[in-house]
Amino acid sequence: MFERYTENARRAIFFARYESSQFGSGSIEPEHLLLALLRETTGLAYRLLRSSPAAAEGIRSDIEAHFTPVEKTSSSVDLPLGPECKRILAFASEEAEKLISEHIDSEHLLLGILREETSFAAGLLREHGFTLDLVREKAQKSGHSVPQGGSAWVATLEKWLAGREASASAWTMERQHVGKGATLFALYANENQVSQDDKPASIFETIWKRIDAINKRMNRAIANHEFEEARSLSEEARNKRTVLRQLQKQFGFEESSRPIPFLCIEVIANDRLSEIQERSDGYIAQGVAAVWLLNPASKRAYTVTKAEGLRECKDGVLRTAGALLEMDLKEIFE
Repeated sequence: MFERYTENARRAIFFARYESSQFGSGSIEPEHLLLALLRETTGLAYRLLRSSPAAAEGIRSDIEAHFTPVEKTSSSVDLPLGPECKRILAFASEEAEKLISEHIDSEHLLLGILREETSFAAGLLREHGFTLDLVREKAQKSGHSVPQGGSAWVATLEKWLAGREASASAWTMERQHVGKGATLFALYANENQVSQDDKPASIFETIWKRIDAINKRMNRAIANHEFEEARSLSEEARNKRTVLRQLQKQFGFEESSRPIPFLCIEVIANDRLSEIQERSDGYIAQGVAAVWLLNPASKRAYTVTKAEGLRECKDGVLRTAGALLEMDLKEIFE
């Protein structure tokens, strides 16, 4: 049922179930799913809901006040989706298709909640200024989808990325927002490649890396139905984020600040050149050193840098500055 769901969306479904158990509910309702989305730390739904911390806290408080306290349900109980949540998932699938996205992500779940107009959760979102038109516009502008038929090819790319992590060349995060855009893969420098002249920033980046590693373990636990392990990892990630907030307050980091990747990788298909250029320029403006654009249909690749702009790769090997990373396109495409 959840094959098309991204890690963020699957995690939201899991935590909706957890929130439902905490309220002693017999099924997963829209409000539980909304609380789960408030737990997210990446993705468009996170950026929208956390754009106003006061609104996010207000939504949580209103939901908690809406439910009559009862005895908690054991988290080992497999709670079903309520009728409204079933419709929300169907709406989310429709929204993903409208946005020409092969995957269902957290923003599609948020749109699904808004389309279940009579739900308490949808009413709360509207009260705080979140409308269907607004979320659709944001999703359309920042959304990034894998080309149809590209899933197997992306799996090959993911293996290449895993190899870079294993060799300590870099660490990777998927579907990351950089500035106003969303890139399929963002690659970050490892700790020994980060300047130690700015120690707080280095510590900040290290903690983000640890949070990402915890989230990956949590996703595996969810996939294996190891829900107690997933809940434990969620608490561990929350504790790390508390440390981040302390650093932000102590050293004046912006609340939304996080490491800037040195490389963004995107898969392109029917994108217009102007759109590709605009997204890439946006990444570079944020401090990204290079953008790699891969087209599996034509088996062509392009690089974008501040110095050279957009250029096609002619020798079959993509390289970052200093040859920190090299990608043999023949190996990837074939």
